[in-house]
Amino acid sequence: MTRREALGAIALSTLIIGPARGAAAGSTVFAGLSGPIGARPDARKMKTLRIEKSGVYENLLIDGEWAQEDLVRILADNVVLRNCTIRHSRRDGVEVYGRNVRIENCHIHHLLNGTYRAEKNLDAHGITGRPLNLTVRNCEISHVSGDALQFDPSRRDEPYPWDNVMVEDCFLWTGPLDQDHAGFKRGEIPGENAFDSKTTQKEPRGSRVTFRRCLMKGWGHGAIGNGAALNLKEKVQAVVDACVFVDNDIAFRCRGTLGSAWITVRNCTVYRTSRVFRLEAGVQNLKIFHLAQGEGIGQLHDRSPGPGAGFEESGQRAAPPLAPWPWTRLAVGEVIPPGTPPSSANDRIATALATGWEGNP
Repeated sequence: MTRREALGAIALSTLIIGPARGAAAGSTVFAGLSGPIGARPDARKMKTLRIEKSGVYENLLIDGEWAQEDLVRILADNVVLRNCTIRHSRRDGVEVYGRNVRIENCHIHHLLNGTYRAEKNLDAHGITGRPLNLTVRNCEISHVSGDALQFDPSRRDEPYPWDNVMVEDCFLWTGPLDQDHAGFKRGEIPGENAFDSKTTQKEPRGSRVTFRRCLMKGWGHGAIGNGAALNLKEKVQAVVDACVFVDNDIAFRCRGTLGSAWITVRNCTVYRTSRVFRLEAGVQNLKIFHLAQGEGIGQLHDRSPGPGAGFEESGQRAAPPLAPWPWTRLAVGEVIPPGTPPSSANDRIATALATGWEGNP
């Protein structure tokens, strides 16, 4: 099946990327969780889940008890996974190898492979795989030894490359462990990035991802150098809109390697960040609009060596006061809707929203 045929096989709804549905200029929005997450007390309990049929899978407590196994594998199209708690494995939390998948209201945490001081870092990701048309909504992902989200580790384009990923109203974070877990010790900080992109090198350029109203905290203080909240590289096309970044070494690591990431950042707010943007290898088509810098900012640009063609930056605004920790959502402050100058063609990248499977389970 070709990529075009795969897209045509899915019922897609298309939207224009914006900070909030119907948001007006000057309105205030929030980044982070928008409602309850995780399994209920009456949840069905299991160690692993293999999804091979379309349907709705919900209210599950999936505890791997630190086994060397991926906890959830989605191998079917048209799937909804919601209201689940997924935890305690030395491998990945959720792997998606299907089309038209929706993951919502889930709590994914404590996925730890290897040890903090291992000679080679061993990944355990929150959500990974090769999805086509994936929405991750109102989920919390934390304390993983790899990335909260990473697509696609194998960089394959058959039967299709990953594309059309929407991540909205999510809290992606890491911090010191409160106790010993697996091979990690109390106080150690696991994790590489909130998001890491790996893409096929074939044309046409694909692999579109949008982050909207997400809160990202704590990345870049672990065992690897230049860890970042968003590690955007290769041929990814990314829009980051109305997101908040706190306590990261690097908020945006923007890389021109292997074809260059194309990135638009709008309406984002940063606090307590050593380097807001690390610009590597002449990254192309980087657009930064309406950025707010709060307390504790080091460098705005870590030019390594700096941006390439198509760089634009304009508009500054005041950041709201940072609320004391703990929190799962924070105010973004005033935002400007897409299409309002300054803007770019990337504002109008069409991203397909996954509808999942709306029939009876």
